[in-house]
Amino acid sequence: MKKDKKFLKDLESNLVGVKEKHKKAILSKYEDIITEEKAKKRKITEIINELGKPEEVAKKEIKAYKSDKLLVKVSDKVKRALKTDKKKEKDPVEEEKKKIKKELKEEKKKINKELKEAKRQEKEKNKKKNAELREEKLKEKEKKNKELKEAKKLEKEEKKNKEEKTENKEKKDRFGKLKAFVTKDIKFKKKEKTEVEEIAEVVSEPMTDIEDEIGDATEIVSEKKIFESKKDRRRRILLKTLGVILTILLLFLWLWVSVIFIATVFAYLDGIKFIGVNIALFGLDALLLWVVIMVNRAIFRKKYNLWLNLIVSIVFIIIMAVGIVIAVKQISEIKTVKDVSVKYSMTNKLSTYMLPNDIDQKFTITFNSNYNTQYVMNYDDNLKGKIKVEVKYYECYYDYYVKETSNSSYISLKLDNRDRLSVYIDDLKEGLVFDNDELSRYSVRISINPDDIGRLVIND
Repeated sequence: MKKDKKFLKDLESNLVGVKEKHKKAILSKYEDIITEEKAKKRKITEIINELGKPEEVAKKEIKAYKSDKLLVKVSDKVKRALKTDKKKEKDPVEEEKKKIKKELKEEKKKINKELKEAKRQEKEKNKKKNAELREEKLKEKEKKNKELKEAKKLEKEEKKNKEEKTENKEKKDRFGKLKAFVTKDIKFKKKEKTEVEEIAEVVSEPMTDIEDEIGDATEIVSEKKIFESKKDRRRRILLKTLGVILTILLLFLWLWVSVIFIATVFAYLDGIKFIGVNIALFGLDALLLWVVIMVNRAIFRKKYNLWLNLIVSIVFIIIMAVGIVIAVKQISEIKTVKDVSVKYSMTNKLSTYMLPNDIDQKFTITFNSNYNTQYVMNYDDNLKGKIKVEVKYYECYYDYYVKETSNSSYISLKLDNRDRLSVYIDDLKEGLVFDNDELSRYSVRISINPDDIGRLVIND
């Protein structure tokens, strides 16, 4: 336990007969003094020596509190006396004024109620008017839409009629021209037949060549494999699924590394200045992200430059290696301190239990089963019908808990991993690591009269 916290705890236990409000105010005052002196880079031992022992400080504060309490009582009595005098000296004029004020207030309330009702009626009227206006607007819009639709229909019908008329005229003109052409060329039908036969012979020769070319083209196309086989398709699907699973795993890993990297950045801002770890994690995070991008491109067969990918990945690997070298160097500079008393002190918890009045009944002490509790028995002839249990431990590592009944007591020392981690982080800020074995050490001593040893049962 830190010395400043121990000082405040001892002060709180010595402030007997002081209300909680005043107790909190006194403790906050001394806590502020300690923090101010710490900011001046003074040692905790010097600050506590200047303040004095917690018992003496508590006596001073209790005296000040009692004097303040007397002043408060005197002021309360004076106030009560003044109030009684004022009540006795009531004037009839003042009573009439009060009555008039009450009547005015009641009239104001009535007027306000009437105004509220009038406003509510006006709002309802306005709502009805707005609804009627909306209905009229909707009806007008519907009428306009109907008129527009009818106008569009008429325009379409007119266009259709015009188009039909133009088509009929064109058909008539074509029919007349064809009629004239047929009448003129009836005489030359025989000549046309001969000319047509000659043209058919000329055209038939190139058509055979075209057919041969089309056959060759179809043979060339049939040689190429347009459709993939079932084996190739299965292989392609299997490779894609494996690639997707790999990208998901890499993304999951990248997210975890990102979270750790962000945590180290906050730790650096908090005071743990191991920049090598930050650089190494940044390089690893960037490398994993780049690998995810490369795998994704390879799965979906997108274009990517192999040399560029190699250069970028090598750069990230170099950054990571530099960070690891710096981190190893910084970690090697951390000092391990075996003397824990420089910063921490053990907390002492002493509990006294009375043995049952019935001689046949036994008193059981149960320790937390998660720990192999080692205790020392101390025999004291002065203790008659009593048992004393003294537990010494470091409060920065353990949480102390006791549950007792008339015939039993349950004692638990639970390791608080959060407090343990916070202690480790605070020590790292100073570039130190205190001995873990010493901080996790605790001792239990049980004192009892030798004659009462048969009435005690210990479960560990």
